[in-house]
Amino acid sequence: MRDFTANRRTTLKLLGGAAAGALGVPYIIRPRPAWAQSKVLNVTTYDKFLPADFLEKFQKDTGIEVNIRLTDDQGKQYNLLAAEGANPTTDMVTVAGHRYSQFIASNLLAPIDTARIANWKNLNPAYQNAPWTKVDDKFWGLPILAGYEGLAVNTNYVKDPQSWDVMFDQQYKGMTSYIVSDFMTIVMQYLGYDGDFVTYVDKRDEAQKATNAARDFLIKQKDMVRKYYDAGSEVQQMFINEDIYLAHSWSGPAAKLIAEGHPIRLSVPKEGTFGFCYTLNIVNNAPNAENAYKLLDAILASPEVGASMTRQSGFASTISGVPELLNDLEKASNSLPQEQVERIVFFSSVNRDMKNEMIDKATAEVKAA
Repeated sequence: MRDFTANRRTTLKLLGGAAAGALGVPYIIRPRPAWAQSKVLNVTTYDKFLPADFLEKFQKDTGIEVNIRLTDDQGKQYNLLAAEGANPTTDMVTVAGHRYSQFIASNLLAPIDTARIANWKNLNPAYQNAPWTKVDDKFWGLPILAGYEGLAVNTNYVKDPQSWDVMFDQQYKGMTSYIVSDFMTIVMQYLGYDGDFVTYVDKRDEAQKATNAARDFLIKQKDMVRKYYDAGSEVQQMFINEDIYLAHSWSGPAAKLIAEGHPIRLSVPKEGTFGFCYTLNIVNNAPNAENAYKLLDAILASPEVGASMTRQSGFASTISGVPELLNDLEKASNSLPQEQVERIVFFSSVNRDMKNEMIDKATAEVKAA
């Protein structure tokens, strides 16, 4: 299977402005009789990824009822889809690029036929041509949003930190937060190991040693943490309430706060971080695949859709023409100095199974400690 890594220069092309917005109450997936499936589309995605007004218009224009099931974790989404096997209850899922190999190897996704998407030309060329967008010379999803992991701080209390060191500074004891599984790879980088496991192919003992070092470090630092969080809305609320002063955060939730005028700054510390792209994918054996293609085409029909997705999620849109629709604050909310952009490396597909296995186990051990 082909590696779909991207270097730091590619990252610069892929990341853009991001901002804020709101999403209505999600639809709920409900079992439907077989005769009714032709006018239904079941989508598993993240909160605030697909705008409510876009979905309403799509339903009105096509007569297709879109049912949204929210997810907040790639592992949970994978496990559910794997358990359903050849009879999935969802037609589309939202997969992060670095998890492609796991979903594809398990035969959970169907390759995308771009000829069936008339508006494919509106996808930013940086995404059409990026090496990670194809595996085995096939597209496996539509890139919709891009971002990176960063250090978010409340500037009223934390000035301009240059290192991940600040997350372990005793003066901020009880005022930090992070997603354990995601932050663990950052801590591996911070400790001098390979947080993306690319150099650990056929070196299981070395990989386990590195993972254990990060796990033990986080257990030792456990009293620094106010709360481990899962969803972006949780870290946003903690910042707004001033329950925390700093956090490891995906760029989307932090950028949303910045665009709304909160005193938050997002940066990439000197030890570096990882970038990623979310894709909307058609499930293998999806009962409503034809409707899924119609949704993909509708998403690409207008940059307004991409701008709305960016405003709601905080992540950068993949659709051409979106930056021109954003105001200065929206653009600035996710901009970085050049030297920080060059510290971002896109997740690789190499050695994913080993990484997922070890990180998931270590995450459970940190939480249980």
